[in-house]
Amino acid sequence: MPDLPKVHRPKWADAAKAASARERVRRNQRNRTYATWDATWRKLRKIVLAEEPLCRECQQQGRITAGNQVDHIDGNAYNNARNNLQVLCLPCHARKTNSEMKR
Repeated sequence: MPDLPKVHRPKWADAAKAASARERVRRNQRNRTYATWDATWRKLRKIVLAEEPLCRECQQQGRITAGNQVDHIDGNAYNNARNNLQVLCLPCHARKTNSEMKR
């Protein structure tokens, strides 16, 4: 029996998918108090990473992992108070964000 032919996907379909992802990122950035490219956010992020260089979640589980992401604990991008910011590694931050998005 012959194999089925490959499904044709026009090149513009991949470009449209990438464009919609970029638009979603831009929309999220507009809704933040400080956009991630904003100098104020970059300074705040640098201060938080200097104060707390290790991932908080990994430390609670007995692992030592360098943190490279600054996370809003309550998930509110408008609340940039220091007690609402924590340092996480990329896998922990992704896991937390995914669990928040499922709620």
